[in-house]
Amino acid sequence: MFKLNGIFRKSKSMLPNPAPNLKLVFKKWEVARIKHIKGWRTDGEMAAALGITRAYVSMMSKRRVSVSHNVILRLAYLLGNLRGSWWVHYEIIDSGEPVDPNHPLWNQEKYEGRVPYSRFSSNAEMRKKDYHVEMQT
Repeated sequence: MFKLNGIFRKSKSMLPNPAPNLKLVFKKWEVARIKHIKGWRTDGEMAAALGITRAYVSMMSKRRVSVSHNVILRLAYLLGNLRGSWWVHYEIIDSGEPVDPNHPLWNQEKYEGRVPYSRFSSNAEMRKKDYHVEMQT
């Protein structure tokens, strides 16, 4: 059964992060405010309601990690603001970890062959040599 799933499952697209030095986080004190509104006394109660771990709630409240889209959707549903202004709880901040413009992260799609290199790119010449080596082995 697992072998058939592997055959029919489409590969997951691994797109590069368009802004790796930015994070989507809760505004200051927003987690405490949401817990107060919903009547959750602890991070554990909030985590149970959202279906995530208590540690993840703690890290989100301290703005150490980005808020996932699942958390955003679940909170919008639980707070009853699916069509309202669900985004008022979040802000985008600079993580302070800039990524060099020449970092391989920016060329991942090109390297995997989903986006072509430019016509006279030195990297395209380098990749041609890789494919040539692969063909000989």
